[in-house]
Amino acid sequence: MIRMVARSVIIIVCVVLWAGCSKTIQLTLQFKEGDEYKYQLTQESITTTEFMGKKMEMPSKTNITLTQKAEKVDQGVTELKITYDSFDMEMNVGGKTIPSTMGKSMVGKVTTIKISSTGEVLEPQGSKTVMGIQGIGTDVKNIYVSLYPKFPEHTLKVGDSWKQTQTIPQSQMEMVIESHYTLSKLEKKKGYDCAVIDYTVSMNIKGGEQTTTSLKGSGKGKGTTYFAYDKGLLIDSQADMDLTMSISAPLPTGKQEIPTSTKQKIQLSLI
Repeated sequence: MIRMVARSVIIIVCVVLWAGCSKTIQLTLQFKEGDEYKYQLTQESITTTEFMGKKMEMPSKTNITLTQKAEKVDQGVTELKITYDSFDMEMNVGGKTIPSTMGKSMVGKVTTIKISSTGEVLEPQGSKTVMGIQGIGTDVKNIYVSLYPKFPEHTLKVGDSWKQTQTIPQSQMEMVIESHYTLSKLEKKKGYDCAVIDYTVSMNIKGGEQTTTSLKGSGKGKGTTYFAYDKGLLIDSQADMDLTMSISAPLPTGKQEIPTSTKQKIQLSLI
């Protein structure tokens, strides 16, 4: 009798696991006008610059709470209005921690971002995007590029993978981002049924060859996103990014290459 019960339990567990793995889902943002959610954004980065044979490290930490509202939805593109509810930032320069006075002035400010139903950030692009990925600047919309997955148009099941390539031109500069995603599993997060998406990303940046100043760089990263597939809502997304850049600029002593590297950890979480 005990063996029969145990065998029945094993069969039920196997059926449940099989059903979960074979389930197909569509990943798409499902904003409706007026939808409003609150998020916590944290960012830690260390930027290292070498100039005239000397290296300088600039660690920084940013902690932001924000309200994200779907202001307008039109033909699969949503205009999100982002309001800064709180903003704390500090930097370390020359071994000294310097609290940013920018925080108080940022509270209550509003910025906008346009994003497609497949998760592609349509604005901003170009140099602003590079700054966001590198951890420079404090505009939250630049950081969304690293945190929102790019969804395929077809349905998926656990174990499926897909790739996305995005080219972002801006004046004399071009950045190519290649991302590889895998739907690793389905599980609950903060009470939502979520698709767990693991991904890696690589990027190449170049520009300015036609001017006196040129720029080149590359980067890589990895992250995990929890996406509520029934609600079409981002629940949590975190990424670790490494970016190396070199700016060649004319100086009185001759043309000088200024290498810069940035390591950063970022996370956007529904609260």
